[in-house]
Amino acid sequence: MIEHIARRGIQHVAGMNMYKRAVEEGSKIEVPKMGIAVLVGSFIIMALFLSAVEYTLKDVVATLAMVETPSAAITISTPDEPASKDEKEGLLETAPTMTLVHQKPLTSSIRGTIKHLVSQGGRLARFRGFREKALWAFAMNVVANIANTFLPTFIPFRMVIVMAVAGAVTANLHAAWTHKIVSMPSATRFWQRIPARSQWKVLAFPAAVYAAMPYVSLYVAQGSIQLLRLNRLKPEDVREYNGAEWTSLIARFIAVIVIAFSCTLFLCLPAIVTMVRVEASILPEEEDTIVPFDRTFDGKVVSKVVGGTGSIGFLDAWKSFTWEARRRLLKLYVKVFFIIAGLAFILMHVWAVIGFVAMGPALGKAIAEARKNGY
Repeated sequence: MIEHIARRGIQHVAGMNMYKRAVEEGSKIEVPKMGIAVLVGSFIIMALFLSAVEYTLKDVVATLAMVETPSAAITISTPDEPASKDEKEGLLETAPTMTLVHQKPLTSSIRGTIKHLVSQGGRLARFRGFREKALWAFAMNVVANIANTFLPTFIPFRMVIVMAVAGAVTANLHAAWTHKIVSMPSATRFWQRIPARSQWKVLAFPAAVYAAMPYVSLYVAQGSIQLLRLNRLKPEDVREYNGAEWTSLIARFIAVIVIAFSCTLFLCLPAIVTMVRVEASILPEEEDTIVPFDRTFDGKVVSKVVGGTGSIGFLDAWKSFTWEARRRLLKLYVKVFFIIAGLAFILMHVWAVIGFVAMGPALGKAIAEARKNGY
């Protein structure tokens, strides 16, 4: 997709003119090669750092939040001894008191979750499953490109079908990654974690829905833009708008934003939670989980040993995800958004400072030249 966008941008008349001017006039400015190397190197390091933080928070911690079942502990308290031996108490008054205390979920705190991961698997536990996730993403892209090549272009909602096929084909790989995240550290290899072919029927549909749902949301957002006629908006017409027309325009933009947010909240989020919980339901019984996890999903999952399916259904996977857990997951995603946005803002300014220091006066001249040429 990036290659396609870049090629279309260069082929565009305005983009072609800008490209020609950049090539023809670029020789006027002498840019130090060492400065370019420092700038590119620092950008790569910052991008890797930001990606690592995003993976830890958005993938590892969020996945654990989707499967954790808050545990409860029973505390037993004994009554105080009587003041004198002659004092007599009833049997019920002297009996120990048992209290059921609901413990705070580990994933309610990002810092607490990471601390728990490190205590169980070492410092690199916060990046556990990174190679497996990269392998799944690579396989997903390969299958999607193949499906995109063979699928006719005239089919409606083509990308939804393409991504659904890619998600279904690679469902077992993603399930193996989920098992790596939620299970305790062990010597089990990744290939040994891949579920059997017989379990693909359980995993295929949730994985297809998860992969296709972002494109469904995109089509809904695009449809709302066309329905509200924002695609016909012209800059020259906006300048002549009066107060009522500006109010209508702002209201339509807000409506599109609300629709896009609602698609994420009510389509994409349930899709990923459902898939992860279905994958976790088929975790082998000999594997211990790194967070408290109810394998029976409130009795909805019956083990194969006693004649059950050994997995949870598609709808039950979401229904068993309690409202308290949903709120906890939403809070986590909000925190992750602000953390990533804040880090990106800081790193962007740090990179700009590095650019001015490494490039010297050449960077200022390049910016001035770009402004002069209308870039």
